[in-house]
Amino acid sequence: MKNVQAYATEIIKPIAEELGYYLVEVSYKKEVSGMVLAVCIDKDGGVDINDCERLSKALDLPLDEADVTNGASYNLNVSSYGLDRAFKTDYDFNKHIGQEVIIKFYKPWNGKKQVQAILAGFTESSIDIDYENSKHTIERKDIALIQKYIEF
Repeated sequence: MKNVQAYATEIIKPIAEELGYYLVEVSYKKEVSGMVLAVCIDKDGGVDINDCERLSKALDLPLDEADVTNGASYNLNVSSYGLDRAFKTDYDFNKHIGQEVIIKFYKPWNGKKQVQAILAGFTESSIDIDYENSKHTIERKDIALIQKYIEF
């Protein structure tokens, strides 16, 4: 049996791109309602409910025809990137370079469990930040959560 997430991504990505969306992430997981094929998209200017509905409708037939879940029932959930999305992918990090982020740590870093800083860069294993007027490199394995800082 094919990996559902990888197989679905092969089908979803070109359709999303053709409609003008960037495919951020595809996941296939068990939720209270059953198995969910979750699709996260983004575009310049942001994604609204109409964009989600448009892509969802465009995916229905191709996903059914490809039988990505080998006959198992699932719910398709297309959603926008989201302001408070935790960073998981290179896309997340690239999108927020030069912006303020909140970083929560597994154990205190510089005596703090959480800091607000400017994301300056990243690699596969670390991030670079500007914090309190100096540059720091933090190992990604030490970060419990990183997300965009949102001022209310």
